[in-house]
Amino acid sequence: MRQRLLLVAALGVAILCYFATTLHQDSGEVIYRMIWLVLTGVALAFLFCVNYERQELNVRRAALMMLLIILQILLNIGMNTLREALPWNISYGQLLLVLPYSLAPCMTAVMLGRKLGVFVALCTSLFGLSLLPLDCPTVVMADYLVISLLAGFISATLCSGVTKREHILYAGFGTGLAVLVAAIAFGCFRENGLASIRTGFNLTWFAIEAAMALGMGFLVAVFVGGFMPLLEKLFNISTHITWLEWADMNHPVLKKLQMTAPGTFHHSLCVQRLAEAAAEAIGADVTRAGVCSLYHDIGKLRNPGYFAENIADQRLSPHNDLTPEASARIIIQHVSDGVEIAREYKLNSRIINVIREHHGVSSAYFFQRKAKDKYEEDKAKFEEGLIDTCPEPVNNSIFTYKGPVPQTRESGIVSLADAVESATRSLVNPTEEDIRDMIASIVKGRILDGHLLDSQLTLKDLAKIKEAFLTTLRTMHHNRIAYPKPKEEDAADKLDQERRKQEEIGTNGAADPAAKAAS
Repeated sequence: MRQRLLLVAALGVAILCYFATTLHQDSGEVIYRMIWLVLTGVALAFLFCVNYERQELNVRRAALMMLLIILQILLNIGMNTLREALPWNISYGQLLLVLPYSLAPCMTAVMLGRKLGVFVALCTSLFGLSLLPLDCPTVVMADYLVISLLAGFISATLCSGVTKREHILYAGFGTGLAVLVAAIAFGCFRENGLASIRTGFNLTWFAIEAAMALGMGFLVAVFVGGFMPLLEKLFNISTHITWLEWADMNHPVLKKLQMTAPGTFHHSLCVQRLAEAAAEAIGADVTRAGVCSLYHDIGKLRNPGYFAENIADQRLSPHNDLTPEASARIIIQHVSDGVEIAREYKLNSRIINVIREHHGVSSAYFFQRKAKDKYEEDKAKFEEGLIDTCPEPVNNSIFTYKGPVPQTRESGIVSLADAVESATRSLVNPTEEDIRDMIASIVKGRILDGHLLDSQLTLKDLAKIKEAFLTTLRTMHHNRIAYPKPKEEDAADKLDQERRKQEEIGTNGAADPAAKAAS
């Protein structure tokens, strides 16, 4: 994976070198820029691979980063070309106010996270510096590097983990304000670099240039917010905002689940609470774990009445009229049904993966045990001569989920939360020790059967997850106090009972005069 990532990074550097060589024809300048770009690109690619081990590395994400870097560099070049084409004189210092420093870092931070946003800010700053015109004063180059890094880091920080699209506008305004303050500090107004400090101060130009800096930050934010959904579709990447939109209980799938399978819906809500607590405890993606928990059992929409949480009276369970094999097929089928429903509603591929993986290659143990008991019973009857046909041994593949096992930490957490919540419902008035033992037993079983081998969960993570489950379940299954009735109510009840007794005596006496006379 890292080799492919380096290949994409090298391809992006080659494209940048191509633009550099076509824009500048002097051979010495071309060689200088190519060496700068190649060395910088290799260094950045190596830095990325070293510091991004815990994240999901793939070519699609790397390609998106390189596309955004190239886009921002091209915009920088275009802004400089436009400066030279305009009839009035615009200094390099003024040009620094209107460069889109935050475009690539902001969009990367929103779509891929803060760390990658900071990495892209570093890339765009170094690549942009290498492509500045050679006649640009050295002090302006230094100003550009500092302002670009400052704006990129601030935008990446402000745009990471945004929960609403308008927050991107606030981040754009904040970045523009940072550029303005940095430009004031470095004296980028009216002249080249720090030399403007000696030229005096012009309020009109200051207002114009301040509007330019803030306006560019706003335009970049509008661009990011407008084009982000398109990039999400093209690169199949979901932002934090999109995950929160899927968590909306008004989503058609969740509303249908609530109406058609209320027991499954309640189970999913409980799994969500457990998964979010566990994800927060180990530093995993809390939002993704919670959203995937809500959708992990949507396949039960096809046959809701065959699942225990939706059966009010287990004595009337439809499985009573089915063979264990038929029951197991229906239960296991909810995984593939969930994948189909998720694709029908165009849910994210990561949600689909969790639906497919949350049972791994475990077995429908209840029905498997039931089938084995029936086999042993029929075999004994055959040996005693009570029946003529020898029963077939139990085919374990019928009772086994198709997998695969969880491939990410979030998927492993949802899988554990699902098993723990289901097991907890079978406990009657559980104590804290009962819950702790049950959690430990389930986690141990999942470790021994290899269910968590590919989930990237460490033993340290599992210890934290068990404690998070215990804390959450304690709040979900706390015992309620049986409050006694107030004394006033008790006295009133006694008076009411006494009054009714007297009325009954009086009525009986009026209805039976002979008995009254005899008494």
